[in-house]
Amino acid sequence: MRCRAHGVCLAVLACGLLARADLVHLADGTTREGRVVEANDKEVVLEVGQGGVTLTVRLPRNQVARIEEKAAPGAVVMAEYVARLSEALKSRSADHWLALGLWCRERPGFRDKADEALRRALELDPNHVQTRLLLGHVRVNDAWMSRREAVQAIAPEIEQNARLRELELQAQLEEARTDALEAEARAKALEAKIAELRKDIEDLRQRLAMPPLPADYYRPRALYRPVIILPPRGPRGPHKPDAKDAPKAEPPPKGPSPTDAPPENTPPAGDTAGAETAGK
Repeated sequence: MRCRAHGVCLAVLACGLLARADLVHLADGTTREGRVVEANDKEVVLEVGQGGVTLTVRLPRNQVARIEEKAAPGAVVMAEYVARLSEALKSRSADHWLALGLWCRERPGFRDKADEALRRALELDPNHVQTRLLLGHVRVNDAWMSRREAVQAIAPEIEQNARLRELELQAQLEEARTDALEAEARAKALEAKIAELRKDIEDLRQRLAMPPLPADYYRPRALYRPVIILPPRGPRGPHKPDAKDAPKAEPPPKGPSPTDAPPENTPPAGDTAGAETAGK
């Protein structure tokens, strides 16, 4: 049924575009272009299209020198289109309709016919990749759709990803601000240390600029002096030491006791002569 409808539309379109366009040469040397509707001995009736409006012009026969018949503009291209369309209708192949669509896209004024041919190719094969790509379709979740439909389908996911990215960037921003504050505190501490060091350097320079010390600055000095301590005196004269304060006399050395044993290697007194005899 669809093929028959295409055939009827094709016939009507071809008749309209392949209509004869005549060129009427007038006796004064000018020309008029249009479609000759009627020509007799009295007049020539000419239909002229102007701004989408068809006007009927009647020219006296004695003013018409001759009538030249020529094909309408685009008649050759339309004839080729009709031939290609007939082949596509016979084959019922998506590739043939794709080829027809590509051919129409390269010809001015055939943009609508190109889109119609590509839609027909998708009707025959909804998964025809080349046709889908040519129409700018994309595949989302194993389904072909136009770019607008794809944007509407993935818009929630895109928005969610954008929000997550925003939160991530905010966290990075807060971390960067914290690092900046810590870096500023460290910088201030370093500046304080540098100022203190510069002050020490300035003090050192001032000290080096002082006059030298006297020569005897490092001379040894007596740190101890003799001190005489006098005993305190009471009300009745000088203090006399008490008997208990007098030093105690050491006892005389104690001689050997008769009970003490003689040394081991000391011979008895009576054996002295015997020891001497043994030695001799």
